[in-house]
Amino acid sequence: MSGFSIHHQLDIRKREIYQEIYELLKPEGLFLNLEHVSSPSKLIEQLHGELFVDSLYAFNQSKGIKKSREEIDRLYYNRPDKAANILTPVETQCNWLREIGFIHVDCFLKVFEIALFGGIKPI
Repeated sequence: MSGFSIHHQLDIRKREIYQEIYELLKPEGLFLNLEHVSSPSKLIEQLHGELFVDSLYAFNQSKGIKKSREEIDRLYYNRPDKAANILTPVETQCNWLREIGFIHVDCFLKVFEIALFGGIKPI
């Protein structure tokens, strides 16, 4: 299981990591990756951002933090870690897993730019 870390790597390194994971797994071992992935369009990217900012705003309000939605929006889009994100389409990453040898590869859950995907090492 991996979560929210591989997306900081260049694509060539992502694929190498998936190969390394495959080699470490025992036969019938399951690999799942919960990860940020690229949006298929600017509209979907925008919808993801709006949903995320709305969620952050609601969370802050529930905790009594009095930041405006505009301030949260500005902080979200200008956060320092944004430049470290190297997002790749989930379909591309699933294809890499298949090429490496994983079976039953799928995207099991996707909400805009968050995806849970993986596969099984065959016997």
